[in-house]
Amino acid sequence: MAATKKGSTTKKAKKATAKKTVTVKNLVIVESPSKTASIGKYLGADYFVTSSKGHIIDLPKSDLGIDTEHNYKPEYTAMRGKKKVIDELRKDAKHAQMIYLATDLDREGEAIGWHIASALGGLDDNGKLKKDAPIKRVVFSEITKDAILEAFKNPRELNYNLIDAYQARRVLDRLVGYKLSPLLWRKIQYGLSAGRVQSVAVRLIVERENERKAFTQTPYYRITAQLKHENIDFTADLTHIDDIKIEEKESITLFAGDYSYSKTTLDTPEKAKVHLLALKTTDLTVQSVESKASKKSPSAPFTTASLQRAAQTFLYMTAKSTMRNAQRLYEEGHISYHRTDSTNLSEAFVTQARDYIKKTYGDKYIPAKPIEYTDKKKRSQEAHEAIRPTHIEDWEQTKKSIAIHLGEKEANLYDLITRRALASQATQAQYHNTTIILTAKPNDHTYTFRARGSVIAFDGFLAITLSMGEDSILPQLTEGQKITPTSYELSDHETSPPPRYSEASLIHALEEHEIGRPSTYAPIIDTIQNRQYVIKEKNAFVPEDIGFAVTKLLVEHFPRVTDLDFTADMEQQMDDIVDGDREWEKIIDDFYKPFEVKLEQAEKEIERDDYKVLENLDEKCPDCGKHIQMKLGRYGKFYSCSGFPDCKYARPFVEKIGMNCPACKNGDVIVRRTRFGKKFFGCTNYPDCDWAEWKDPRREKEDDE
Repeated sequence: MAATKKGSTTKKAKKATAKKTVTVKNLVIVESPSKTASIGKYLGADYFVTSSKGHIIDLPKSDLGIDTEHNYKPEYTAMRGKKKVIDELRKDAKHAQMIYLATDLDREGEAIGWHIASALGGLDDNGKLKKDAPIKRVVFSEITKDAILEAFKNPRELNYNLIDAYQARRVLDRLVGYKLSPLLWRKIQYGLSAGRVQSVAVRLIVERENERKAFTQTPYYRITAQLKHENIDFTADLTHIDDIKIEEKESITLFAGDYSYSKTTLDTPEKAKVHLLALKTTDLTVQSVESKASKKSPSAPFTTASLQRAAQTFLYMTAKSTMRNAQRLYEEGHISYHRTDSTNLSEAFVTQARDYIKKTYGDKYIPAKPIEYTDKKKRSQEAHEAIRPTHIEDWEQTKKSIAIHLGEKEANLYDLITRRALASQATQAQYHNTTIILTAKPNDHTYTFRARGSVIAFDGFLAITLSMGEDSILPQLTEGQKITPTSYELSDHETSPPPRYSEASLIHALEEHEIGRPSTYAPIIDTIQNRQYVIKEKNAFVPEDIGFAVTKLLVEHFPRVTDLDFTADMEQQMDDIVDGDREWEKIIDDFYKPFEVKLEQAEKEIERDDYKVLENLDEKCPDCGKHIQMKLGRYGKFYSCSGFPDCKYARPFVEKIGMNCPACKNGDVIVRRTRFGKKFFGCTNYPDCDWAEWKDPRREKEDDE
């Protein structure tokens, strides 16, 4: 036993000694440890590749860390737990002739590289690389041999505009978070947080819930003719009565855009049944048959945001899961860099894609010229390519290998990315669309019906995406031909309120209004759920009481912070820094000075219970006769006397969710809170029944995170 232990110790000692005495011409520092082996393999024996394991330097956790009196200078410090990493990087740097910072190619990656250079003593007093510092910056958008070797042939200096843009965002977010959060603690509840983008995301969800509550649902009815001809079943919808269109479209203005919905003028069952009775035994006559061709173009290759939306829609992946799986695919060299808002593709990839499409599908599936996509957003593109596979020729075999070595989720995401990138360079799909207009004239009224059919004439890019859908086939009919419906059917409907946000639609809204960066969407969505500002019900976000309270306070006292235009404008200003058109300190100063005044005003104006009262009830207090209020407390809602603190009457609020306990079957499932305020679900029969769950038992099974 002793000998084994001694041998083990000797191995560790040898390993440690080897680490200390490593002498190489070139030291390469990357962010993630999982990249080191593959990059080292491509570079060869003259290069030693090590990792910073992410950020090593940041603003302090327990302090503001920003000198607001001296041009908002950040007070960076070594992150907790990273001192050992920094020491090892310094030891390795002593034995290297040249140091290459090979961190990611976005703003955050540039900042990590800058912080590494600082930790190695490579910066001067102005935060720039010393002239004699043996430090270079290399960037690559994919971890393949060609890309790595090309990057090291063309090293560059640090990009200080990218670094300044990172600092502006970090300082701005710290000022908002560290100044607003304590106010929320004092005025609403301890432990709450606010964030420049986080709070806007919560507001979107809260405003949508308020809009749903304000929406008046009204009934309407439709009449459909069920038809059959030449053994083909099809339907035709009533569209006009006496040449007057019965379909009405209405639009309402919401906080984040317009919402349109349809209904018919058949708004009562009595009115609809009169027309149904008139049509009951009436034949339809074909008035016209119109056929025309249409085309559908492929979608652009994925950006970060569009990948997150598609993965949720087609693979049921959360944004967090999507980014985690994409990170693994990138680090293993299977896809290009996955944090990008560009739809551009390299010429090399386009050539490979066109060759593959021609070989696999045929000449008809490639357009005469490569397809170029224009980025709609006028933002600085830090990563100049869309998300794509690094290799095309054997991608299906690669997918099988990924499934074995990484997992099915990663393989499915790789498949989605590859098909989208390939399809973006394929020909349009062609459809053959047919519209048949039929009429009936009972009782001196004219009723017009419309049947629509669509058949894929040429699949084009759909052959790659495998998303063709089903054809809707109509029979061959001629003008003047009569046809007897098998039946006329009446269906009742109700106008629908604006839908709640899913992850996909929330990401779309954030992207559409240019709020935040796509790479931040996953952590934002995670944070607003962990903070219990919102919960998921049937894959849709529903705001909690605390979300309503925080949003109300911020909107009333800090409207600029939660304003869509302001948040988007700040993103544009960050891009101006990247382009060298703005100084980051001036942008921060323009925001912070009026923000500081608002903070002082809010501290004086807001009473502690202003945002805790959720509802005033008609019920009288049994102790003093004043009315009872429903209030928000640390452990959720409770009933309290409006005369508090003079009157101490209070009682708990029991929130049932409408289902029996899955364990004892007798008690009701209720919402409960831990002593720290975290929500969970328990049984009313506690302590006799100790069933409890963190996850809402009503919630459908979600992607495992």
